[in-house]
Amino acid sequence: MNVSTNHVVSPPEPVILAIAGFDPSGGAGIAADLKTFAAHNCYGVAAITALTVQNTQSVSAVYPVETSKLRESIEALFEDGRIAAIKVGMLGDRANAELVKRVLQQKNPIPSVIDPVLRSANGHDLLDPGGVQVLRDGLMGLATLITPNAEEAAALTGLKVENVEDMKLAARKLVEMGARSVVVTGGHLDKAIDVYYDGAGFETFTGDKLKPDNTHGTGCTFSSAIVSNLALGRQLPDAIVLAKVYVTEAIRKAFSTGPGRLPLHHLYRMQQTPRGADHFSALPEPVL
Repeated sequence: MNVSTNHVVSPPEPVILAIAGFDPSGGAGIAADLKTFAAHNCYGVAAITALTVQNTQSVSAVYPVETSKLRESIEALFEDGRIAAIKVGMLGDRANAELVKRVLQQKNPIPSVIDPVLRSANGHDLLDPGGVQVLRDGLMGLATLITPNAEEAAALTGLKVENVEDMKLAARKLVEMGARSVVVTGGHLDKAIDVYYDGAGFETFTGDKLKPDNTHGTGCTFSSAIVSNLALGRQLPDAIVLAKVYVTEAIRKAFSTGPGRLPLHHLYRMQQTPRGADHFSALPEPVL
């Protein structure tokens, strides 16, 4: 039997590099990043900074990847020459944070977003004190945007961050500390309010407060959605708005995979596409 093997090349998609930890439960870290990139019609590649032992209930162990192996992975991916944007998540330790700092210095001005992951929801440290210092002392200032939640903003600035005004003060201080622009996310508030600051002015983005248990990987997903929109050529404020809309719906449709915090449904858009239709061409362009 003869089988036709005509070679079909798909239109090029933006390639985004995720540098982050691996969550075996699939809700956060590299797994969330790659699914989010795919949901935005981008192609994801990844360099893993740490292996974690976790499920929907907790993180019980973290094993940082040897820095030389991480460097080899990143260099190999850049050799292909098509990286359009970089997402940085969990770093694990100081050595890996220093390496990523050098990478962002070398690859400027590629758009990049840092989600400064410091601690798991159950209180397990995901970055050592030396790595936190590297974040403060220059790494965060190399990114297009950083996206700390309230707890992370408090840890980085030393400020109390409990309400919108506190979030604004923390965002302002982070820019004073060197960050180019900041979104402090407010999932802890009665309404899902995020505060954006770029040194020139504040913007607040308000969304629906959904089920609090449907939030495993929310920070990873939000930052990955922002960097996806940057890779697609959108301006930063628009990228933030579109990412918030995407994350809200992904939370609404979260998977019931375990008894703990449920992972977001990163690929929910696939269920909205008529059978047989091209997935992305069938989706309406979001209205800003």
